[in-house]
Amino acid sequence: MPDWIFYLYYTAVSAVLLSVWIPGAARNSIRYGSLAKVLGYEKIRQEAIDAGWSLTRKEFAAILVSSIVVVGLIALFTGNYFFVTLGIALMFTLPRAIVLRIKRANRRRTLFDLPPNLRLFIAKLSDFGNVQKGLENALPEMEGVTKPAFEAACNKLRVGMPLDRVLDEWLRDLKIRKLEDFAERLKLAAVEGFHRRSLDSLKDTVAEIDEDITAIKTLDIEARSKRKQLFLISVMSWAMPLLMSFMNNNNGNVYLNTVYGQIFIVSFAASTLYAIMKGGDYLSLNLDEL
Repeated sequence: MPDWIFYLYYTAVSAVLLSVWIPGAARNSIRYGSLAKVLGYEKIRQEAIDAGWSLTRKEFAAILVSSIVVVGLIALFTGNYFFVTLGIALMFTLPRAIVLRIKRANRRRTLFDLPPNLRLFIAKLSDFGNVQKGLENALPEMEGVTKPAFEAACNKLRVGMPLDRVLDEWLRDLKIRKLEDFAERLKLAAVEGFHRRSLDSLKDTVAEIDEDITAIKTLDIEARSKRKQLFLISVMSWAMPLLMSFMNNNNGNVYLNTVYGQIFIVSFAASTLYAIMKGGDYLSLNLDEL
């Protein structure tokens, strides 16, 4: 069978797979001729904003171009142009993978920054007996990525916004479920007074967050070890095609000079990338549930 038939078949299969992977909204936007919409830029940009990253069109384009360039160089170096289809697939998956990684890192920093700032806030509550005064005096000593959320809450209290509404918006900004209990206890303390029992109740919530952080650090150590094992296994799995490449077919490399071998190598590379990316996702803790 002529080689061009295999190329045509593989391209058609790739097109079908891409049509399945592309979100429905992106497929509908093709008619508008906007590549950014086809690639799901708006959706990814919104996910990036939620993760604390203002993703611009230039940054989005840079990610896409870099994936195409890297895979294109591999295709030119190996002479296997089926790698182009892998580059196209990365255009739809790499930006979202990067955003999810940044989102996890930012959420982790937010959770780890909370206990010191909350303890400082509670200490000021015991001194001043007022939420606004406590925040105003605690802010100069606060640090980390959670400080802006405390500043925003303090500014809203200064202009007379009700405490309930301020705390609701504060919770939406930080997106930490454990803080819901803290907010409820703070509302109750604001009504009943900041006596020893109410302050101890707030400290108990912070202690629970500390316990979660300790558990996360322990699980992270285990997950890091498993990720290393996954990466090592993925690298070792390439020993088989490397060894089999020495099998000659009319004095040519099986994986470089035959269509079947080229298809196998591209499919194997795609499977390796998928296993590493998904394995990392499975081994990463879902901090959204905290």
